[in-house]
Amino acid sequence: MYRNLYDTDCITWSPQGRIFQVEYAMEAVKQGTCCVGLRSDTHVVLCSLKRAVSKFAGHHQKLFKIDDHVGVAMSGITADA
Repeated sequence: MYRNLYDTDCITWSPQGRIFQVEYAMEAVKQGTCCVGLRSDTHVVLCSLKRAVSKFAGHHQKLFKIDDHVGVAMSGITADA
């Protein structure tokens, strides 16, 4: 009912006691993917899910090699990472 008046920032409460920006962020988390990192004494393995939502959706790279000793894995939504 008053959603447009109360969803502009993360510190404004609606008359129903809801913070819409926090609810939006919690829903966005469900849309992202996860990453897993495993480490042993000699090896490290980084894994990321590759989810195809539709045949028209593009794939975003989630694993990056920085150099021979450093790699990065991003989880969640790529634009937010």
